[in-house]
Amino acid sequence: METKLLSFGAVMISVIALFGGAEGGCRSCGGGDVAWGGEVWLEGVLGGPSMAATGVSAAEAGVENVAEEPIIPEEPTVVEADELSTEDLSSWSISAEELRISLDRGTKPVVAFVSNIPPHGSYIDGSIELPSKSLITGDGSLGSPEDMAAVLGRAGVTEEDGLVLYGDCFSCGDVTFVFWIMKYLGHRDVAVLRGYEKEWSSAGIPLSGATSAKADAVYTPDPRPDLMADYKSVAAGVYQVVDARTADQFRAGHIPGAVNIDYHQVMEGSWLKSDSDLAEIFADLDEDKPVAVYTKNGGTASIVWYALKLQGHDASLYTWNDWLGHRS
Repeated sequence: METKLLSFGAVMISVIALFGGAEGGCRSCGGGDVAWGGEVWLEGVLGGPSMAATGVSAAEAGVENVAEEPIIPEEPTVVEADELSTEDLSSWSISAEELRISLDRGTKPVVAFVSNIPPHGSYIDGSIELPSKSLITGDGSLGSPEDMAAVLGRAGVTEEDGLVLYGDCFSCGDVTFVFWIMKYLGHRDVAVLRGYEKEWSSAGIPLSGATSAKADAVYTPDPRPDLMADYKSVAAGVYQVVDARTADQFRAGHIPGAVNIDYHQVMEGSWLKSDSDLAEIFADLDEDKPVAVYTKNGGTASIVWYALKLQGHDASLYTWNDWLGHRS
C-alpha cells in the first residue's frame, strides 16, 4: 500500500527565484533552476549552489563517507495512506490529439504556458501565461497556499477548472514543477501536455503569437503538504532518498544512504522513457516505502518525482538545502 507523509509544518517552502535555467539543462528555459530550502533558509540563507560554491564542507553537509556523530532526529511524522494513489494516473498527461479533441468540446480546459520566457515558436491559441516564477514570492520563497491561490485567481483559474500545462523545454522541469505545485494545492484535474510545437500543430491545435487573458476568478486551495518531505523524517529513515542530480554532483556530496538516479536517466527526447524502462531504472527501490527526491533545484527533482508517481511509488520532494541547513 502506498503511504504519505503528513507534514503540516512545511507550508512555507524556500526556493530561489526561477531565472537560471535547469541544472545542466536548457539555457533558454529560464525557470528550471529551483533551489530548494527549508525553514532555516527562509531566515536569510537562501540559495542553491553546490557545497564548493557555498563554502559548505562535506562534514558540515553531513554527506556520505564522512565520520561524524550519528544523527538523532526528532520524532518523525506519522505516515498514512496516500490520497493520490486513488487517482487515475493516466490523466496526468495528455497528448496533442487528446487536447485538440478537448478544445473542440463545449467545456474547454484552461491551457497554461508555464515557462518563464516566451516560447521558441508560438503559443497554443487561447492559452494563458502562468510562468513558474509567478508562484514565487519576492524573497525567493514559495509562499502560503493562499498567496499562490491569489496568483491563480488573477490568472483566471479556479480549483474546478481542468488545467493543461505546457512549455517548450521538458528537461528544464518548469512543467512538472508547476504540476507538483498544483497537486500541492490540491488541484485534481491537471495534466502535462506531451510533445512540442510541431506535434501540436500536426494534431490541428491552433497556434498564436500571444497568450490570452481570462477574467479574475477565486481559487480555493486544499493543500497537500504531505507532498513535501521534511528533515526529521528523512533523517529517521522514513524515506528511501533519491538524489536526482548528475553523477559528478552526487560524488561531490550527498545525503547519506541516497540512491543516485540522474534526472536525465528518466527522459527520452521531449518526454519520459517507456514504462518498462522506468520500471528497470526504479527496480532497486522498495515499492512499499515512500521516496523523497531531491536535486539542487526542485524543477529537475520534480521530473523524477513525476516519473516515480506514474510508476506507482509514493513520492515526495525534498530540499537539498534543508538537509544542509540542518547539518551546518
